[in-house]
Amino acid sequence: MSVRCPVVLCREENAYGTEVCAGCRTPLSGYARLHTYPAYLFNQGLAAAREGRLTAARDCFAAVVHWCPGDTEARNALALAGLRLGDRAEAHRQWTEVLGRRPDDPKATWGLAQLAEPLEPAEPSGISGPGEVSEPGPGPG
Repeated sequence: MSVRCPVVLCREENAYGTEVCAGCRTPLSGYARLHTYPAYLFNQGLAAAREGRLTAARDCFAAVVHWCPGDTEARNALALAGLRLGDRAEAHRQWTEVLGRRPDDPKATWGLAQLAEPLEPAEPSGISGPGEVSEPGPGPG
């Protein structure tokens, strides 16, 4: 894994853990930690959801979506947590946003179908977060 220097005029690729950029000497250690923090939060959200702490899970997923608005996996997780907490409007908003970015997304399609049902949603078959991912999905794009 490497860390690209955040300085626009440099953009040097540096090994993860490098203290300063090889190209411009910009301090990188804090930037590298910040760069991986959304993945950490996403995995914390998954752990909280597995433990039944849905409010904590929702909050972690919401933070990831705030930092990485293009991360459709985090949006799907946020929507599902919202649905489980009874916030159908937020779940609808998030799944609609996912489908705007990825029209064939199966998780968002399933979620919106669940919202159309008058009954309590069933446990999603084959729908789970990426769990062991090291980084969240792509950012805005």
